[in-house]
Amino acid sequence: MDELKHRRKALGWSRRELAQRSETDPRVLQLLELGLSHDDEAAERVLNTLKQAEVALGLDGPAN
Repeated sequence: MDELKHRRKALGWSRRELAQRSETDPRVLQLLELGLSHDDEAAERVLNTLKQAEVALGLDGPAN
């Protein structure tokens, strides 16, 4: 899920910041970014957090 890392960096967030904002363990977030985790609940939290930030900042994030 290289997309997660790209979107996180576009927001200027560290992995730790996204993990805190999405209430996700930073190690799980790292595994998600590497495509090595299948934690669907964590992935959904992270994606929702990214989408909310992108909408708030008027960025063109993916439609999902």
